[in-house]
Amino acid sequence: MLKRALTPRVLKRFSSTSSSKPFYISTPIFYPNAAPHLGHLYSMVLCDVRNRWEKLRGNESYFTTGTDEHGLKIQEAAEKKGIPPKEFVDQLSLVFKNLAQLSNIGYDRFIRTTDQDHLKAVEHFWSVLKDKGYIYLGNHHGYYSVSDEAFYTKTQLFEKDDKLYSKESGSEVKPFSEENYFFKLSAFKDDLIKIIETNPKFIIPESRSIEVLNILKTEELQDLSISRPSSRLRWGITVPGDESQKIYVWIDALVNYITYAGYPSLGKKWPATHLIGKDITRFHCIYWPALLLAAGVEIPQQIVVHGHWIADGFKMSKSRGNVVDPILMAEYYDCDVLRLFLCENSVLSSDNNFSEKKLFSTRSLLTDKFGNLIIRCCAKKFNAERAISSSQEFDYTKLDQSTQNLLNELKNNVNKLYSEMDPKMSDFKTASAIQDIWNVIGQANHLVETSAPWAKEGEEQDIIIYSALEAARVCSILIQPFMPTLSKKFLDRMGVEKTGVEYAKFGADLSYGKGINRSGDVPLLRIKMREI
Repeated sequence: MLKRALTPRVLKRFSSTSSSKPFYISTPIFYPNAAPHLGHLYSMVLCDVRNRWEKLRGNESYFTTGTDEHGLKIQEAAEKKGIPPKEFVDQLSLVFKNLAQLSNIGYDRFIRTTDQDHLKAVEHFWSVLKDKGYIYLGNHHGYYSVSDEAFYTKTQLFEKDDKLYSKESGSEVKPFSEENYFFKLSAFKDDLIKIIETNPKFIIPESRSIEVLNILKTEELQDLSISRPSSRLRWGITVPGDESQKIYVWIDALVNYITYAGYPSLGKKWPATHLIGKDITRFHCIYWPALLLAAGVEIPQQIVVHGHWIADGFKMSKSRGNVVDPILMAEYYDCDVLRLFLCENSVLSSDNNFSEKKLFSTRSLLTDKFGNLIIRCCAKKFNAERAISSSQEFDYTKLDQSTQNLLNELKNNVNKLYSEMDPKMSDFKTASAIQDIWNVIGQANHLVETSAPWAKEGEEQDIIIYSALEAARVCSILIQPFMPTLSKKFLDRMGVEKTGVEYAKFGADLSYGKGINRSGDVPLLRIKMREI
């Protein structure tokens, strides 16, 4: 078997990226054999939020999502409907596109594996692997899952009720034997271990990195079957030079990440950060880096693995009746509210629990705490424009010591908000970053409630209103990646036009507030919880 090793120079090239590179993030491409679910939206939202955060920071950033449209499952689903596979995927890819549009997902490209540039990229990638000696023809004996479109070894299975299932996906498998092309995956075991051990953040969270390392160190890394007979799989990309075989759908799908980057002429966008669900960890954290190493292409910058969503403590299933429709939730509660909910309840290392009551609570907090803070400061009784324009000459000693202490604490927390959020956003700790915003909003509300500006006049009143507005302004700027439409409504209600991160400091913008003290223009109305 061919063996190879990474030299320190090559290892460094594959495990790091120049800071001058733009940021590029991708969701997995989704299999359109059924309607999209909450997990699909979760992946989209996490990527979109990170992409928007990078742009807010002033960085060049790119984001792709799309649909994985070849394979046996698509072929069989289309046959059941009595329509050609291309017509079938044309219909379902639109559903995923519509979900993205409804949810403010600002991708740069929606990739479909039936796109012509992708077909050419896959064929070229295959030819490179073949030319480099990493592909050979052989007989495959193992256990196959139709739903996963994957072969498994006996060690990857468990038995229940006299049937065999995959430990990773839970899908049923059956014994199978056929002639396939193979990729020499076994040649890259030591390289993969070295890459992960020398770059602790190559796979996050840490628990997933440990899991992948354990697989590599304890399991035999067998060569990977990367084609299927055309007699069985008709809907796929033909192996270059061999009409009798179709390229394995996962090889086809994984190449999409470099298709967007211009493969084979990779530009500045690559390498990417991949965000994936835990059920496809092996494909992205073992197979994909090995394939790239074999093809002489730089491996991904990072692979972020998230858990699944359950509903009210139970796995979603049609039989239980707890499948969450993301489109319904977005349309009723507002798509930005759903985006924020998904991110503030996101923990990468575990499954996340959906509760419609908690979603409703998120909307209520946005109306009663965040939105209401803005509306109170924009009441006719106050003069925000005067307060902002004269803020540099305030005499804070006119306030009692308790109020001064509240103001100082609020100002300090506003000024460090971005610096505290930024590393959390880079590590996809969105729940903690959002909590930082809620803490500042809570402090601003507490200041208004305890100091009662409606009972004060002149400069004392202006100091309180200005300070509360500054907190709301900075929080509205920093929450933009999570809720792009609603945050704009908040900023517009305060008359804020400067929305870059450089203005996310106390006193950094004194140009807003003109004509905002008026009735009406509520950014987010209160609603009742949906009747279930």
